Amino acid sequence: MKNLPTLQELFNHNIFKVPDYQRGYSWENRHREDLLEDLDLIRDKKNHYTGTIVIKEKGKREGLAKTFTIYDVVDGQQRFTSLIILLNSIANEMEDLKYETSLEIADIIKQTYIKEKSRDGPSIYKLELDDDNNSYFRDAIIENKKGVEKTIESHKRLANAKKQFTSYLVSKRFGNFPPLTEEEYFQLLNRLLDKISQSLVFTLYEVEDDAEVGVIFEVMNDRGKPLSELEKVKNYLIYLTGRISEGLDADDLVKRINESWKVILENLSLAGMSKNSDENRFLRLNYIINYYSKMRTIVKDGKKISINSQLADIHKQLKDYFKKYERNEEYDKCYSEMEEYIDSLKSMSARLRDILNPDVPQAFPNIEDEKIKRNLLVTFSQIGRLEVQSNILVLAVSLYEKFIDQPQRLLKLMQLSEILAFRIYYLWGYMASKLQTRLYKLSCDIYQGKKNYSQIYSEINNILEHEAPEFEIESKLTSNDDFYEWKGLRYFLYEYERFKCRKEINEEPELTWDHLKNKMKKETIEHILPQTIVGSSGEIKYWTERFTTSEHIKNVRRLGNLTLSTTHIGASNKGFDNKKEYYKTSKWFIERDLIKYREWKIDEIDHREKELIAFAMNRWSTHNI
Repeated sequence: MKNLPTLQELFNHNIFKVPDYQRGYSWENRHREDLLEDLDLIRDKKNHYTGTIVIKEKGKREGLAKTFTIYDVVDGQQRFTSLIILLNSIANEMEDLKYETSLEIADIIKQTYIKEKSRDGPSIYKLELDDDNNSYFRDAIIENKKGVEKTIESHKRLANAKKQFTSYLVSKRFGNFPPLTEEEYFQLLNRLLDKISQSLVFTLYEVEDDAEVGVIFEVMNDRGKPLSELEKVKNYLIYLTGRISEGLDADDLVKRINESWKVILENLSLAGMSKNSDENRFLRLNYIINYYSKMRTIVKDGKKISINSQLADIHKQLKDYFKKYERNEEYDKCYSEMEEYIDSLKSMSARLRDILNPDVPQAFPNIEDEKIKRNLLVTFSQIGRLEVQSNILVLAVSLYEKFIDQPQRLLKLMQLSEILAFRIYYLWGYMASKLQTRLYKLSCDIYQGKKNYSQIYSEINNILEHEAPEFEIESKLTSNDDFYEWKGLRYFLYEYERFKCRKEINEEPELTWDHLKNKMKKETIEHILPQTIVGSSGEIKYWTERFTTSEHIKNVRRLGNLTLSTTHIGASNKGFDNKKEYYKTSKWFIERDLIKYREWKIDEIDHREKELIAFAMNRWSTHNI
């Protein structure tokens, strides 16, 4: 092939395969919009430089009277994948036109860029993606099969690409008035095909050996591309496998890595952790439970590098960790530790899925006791609602991992962890850095089997007694003069709602946590005594008769004056006598419960505050566990 080939020259006699160490399809709408804009701007028969393609020859395959060369795509898979999806969309549009020549052109497009027949029966696909994505790409995108499940984020991006390109073509035909005739649309599709196949040119770089692939791969990871740490780690593990093992052993471990990553990404998607930052967090949590007890502040080039700084780059930490085995030629030890690490990531992704989304059908597969399973679901849901600090999440994961076969103890320790999270980081309001080292160390010790149930229970209790003692809960709920801005307010009131519903009507709340999570605070929290009692139209008599200006300021944001609310905004500044008519129809029990008060003055706020404090002192006490 020449150094500046067109797409047609690249695909004519070749098969391209995205190796498994590469990331999945990552282009978003904006990247594809740039591609479409470039195509729109290309003048007929003019070349347009499209970027560098790096390939490594991997073998040959026989087609019908044709031999194909197979290449791994070391760099350029995002462009290739996008262009093939676009070409497939053009071919589909050509088929719909049903001209004799349009059907022939569709066949040529598909034969050149999509798939050809082979000697041995199955079609030869001209572009094959990595193991996590190839079957979805082939079945859902190319073959247009219905009902193919999107299990990971890259599947969704592939589906979005197909939808975006199809919409682009349809808009070209029908986006103007009058719409294009079939003949005009046919000519437009031909011009677009010529631009893609003949005008786009690439710088081609063919790699000679695997060592060079490794160098390029490392450069790609470090040049600012937005890979997650998790993607980098997968790439590195596959790359390292090729360096320390040969033949079937290498194939087995690569297969294991790919299969594990597919499960990991599916579990993280179910856990709501699909962003790069989420994947990085997952990787960091796993590294903590595996290696934190071994970490120390290090000195490099005269500068101290703290443990927290080291945890910011897990990809580098793992490379350094496994390189020591490679340097010492301890290949068997390196291989076995890689297996253990991969299994740990896979297992932890399932634990996070259960903790952060316990309603999924896959949750708690090893727990048979239905009552304990229901209670765990409740406790995990509570931990998830707290927007937990990594400190608590890593503790929860390590507990789940080590007590999965002791569900009663697991439940108690998880309930204790929720109390710890709420009291330390919400009620006492400590920053995330508070107790971080201690909780990371405890989590690592739990995961490594260095502490038993009694020791863990005792240590968590000791933390609570010293940092957020139970006897101070009341003062924490009365000393704050602005509970409306308290970050724990909605969680607190939702737990109170759950308590009241179970006690009074033996049911869970009619509205779920999602109702609160997906709305702004001002849409879900009601000041019973309103924030404004003197409006543009004058005083609101009901309130000014019962509260002086100073009393209003002192009481309006007290805990006892706040409730979850579905009340219509029109009731916000009305007197309590009128508000009660709105409260009657609320979907929140604790708001409907307010109608038991005849009126609303300081005594009523005091009374309700005492009820809330009594609930809190019982709910977040360790004595009931």
